[in-house]
Amino acid sequence: MKQMKKILAALLIAAICLSMVAALAESGTVYTTGNVNMRKGPGLDYSSIRAISADNKLEYDKTAKDERGVKWYRVSYKGRTGWISSKYVAGSKNSGGSGSSSSSDGQVWTTASVNLRKGAGTDYSVIRTVPEGVRLTYDKAAKDDRGVTWYRVTYKKRTGWISSRYASKSASSGSASGGSSSASGSKIKTTGSVNLRTGAGLDYNSLCSIPKGTTLSYDETRKDDRGVKWYHVFYDGRSGWVSSKYAKKK
Repeated sequence: MKQMKKILAALLIAAICLSMVAALAESGTVYTTGNVNMRKGPGLDYSSIRAISADNKLEYDKTAKDERGVKWYRVSYKGRTGWISSKYVAGSKNSGGSGSSSSSDGQVWTTASVNLRKGAGTDYSVIRTVPEGVRLTYDKAAKDDRGVTWYRVTYKKRTGWISSRYASKSASSGSASGGSSSASGSKIKTTGSVNLRTGAGLDYNSLCSIPKGTTLSYDETRKDDRGVKWYHVFYDGRSGWVSSKYAKKK
């Protein structure tokens, strides 16, 4: 009988531990990166209470993981309490939560034609297309479930998210990988007719052709996989890259 009591006590302790793991009493702030269903429980099997639109800041008091390992937050919205999936939210910078977002401003320019989407991921619908070579300001960054970074930008009065796979940070934003930044105001002169490209390499699309003898300002340099140096320049209202094989410093 004593042995049975010990077993029951151990099972009770285990159950309490499991419940503590399943629903942690932690609090913080998240914001929705797209339209998301608030559900009665932490999982897709629970019925939807209501939909919450993108860009809403929400306070949560508990988190839990479903059988797929996806994290859910218990939040309150317009007088209702329920659970939302972490796949459609990101943690605010100072919330202490587990979201992967930043609310600092910065600049990116598109390296190819890219879809402006309603949320930070390819599952979200397209608002419009942004052409290559456009410089944009972002106010938030978030990562999708594949670990790809997305930037929230405004283009022609529409706000949405673009993938970092089709955008590059400018030198002024401080983290363009693979390149070395130069002081703004540095100049080069083309030694022949040269293509202005969307990226630092021959594999990138040409935006236009720049004539021989043109003086250009550049703010960043990079090397391609062949070791050739490229300059990020501004020409005729557009920004792009030119090869050092067709330009020299002034």
